[in-house]
Amino acid sequence: MRAAAARSIDLLKAACPTDLPSTPTGRIEAMHGRLVAMLDAVRTVRPPMEKFYQSLNDEQKARLNALAPDEQQDQQQAQQNLAQLCGQRASGIANLPIERIERLVRPDDAQRDALNELQDATAQAVNLLQSDCPTGQPLTVIGRLAAMEQRLDTMLRAVELVQPALDRFYGALSDEQKERFNRLTPVQG
Repeated sequence: MRAAAARSIDLLKAACPTDLPSTPTGRIEAMHGRLVAMLDAVRTVRPPMEKFYQSLNDEQKARLNALAPDEQQDQQQAQQNLAQLCGQRASGIANLPIERIERLVRPDDAQRDALNELQDATAQAVNLLQSDCPTGQPLTVIGRLAAMEQRLDTMLRAVELVQPALDRFYGALSDEQKERFNRLTPVQG
C-alpha cells in the first residue's frame, strides 16, 4: 500500500506544473493532465486499499471508518472540497463568457459556428457534472475512494467534452484574435 501511495504522489507531482499556460487551449490541456494524474493516483491506491480493508475484521473496519475527530474532520473537509470542486467546475464551465469572447474576438461566420459548438459542448459538460458527480458522503473509506474516483472521472469527461470544441474554435482564430482571447480573464463565480 505504501508503494502505491508513493507512486500516486509521484504521478501527481509530475502532472501539476507550477506555471499556468498562457492560452485557453494550454490551460484546458493542463487541467486534463491534472485530472488524468489524480484519477490514475486514486486508481493506483484504491485496489491495495480495498485489499487491506477486506483483510480487516468488522471492529477494525469500524475504527478505520470512524477516524479520530481531527482526522475525520480533515477527511470530511477534503471530501466536501472535492464535491464542491465538481460543483464549481459545473458553474465555472457554465460561466464560460461566450458573449465576452464574441465581443473580444469578433468572430466571422465560420468562427461563430465554432464558438456555437463550444457553447454547446459547455452546456453538455455542465449537464454531465450536475448529473454524474456524487454529492453524498459515503460512510466507509472504500466508499469515499469510490466517490472520489467517480467525481474525478466525471470532471475528466466534462473537460474531454469541451476540449475539442475549444481547440477547433481557437484554431480557427487569427493570430490577433488569439492574442485577444489569451488576455481574457476567467469569470469568477
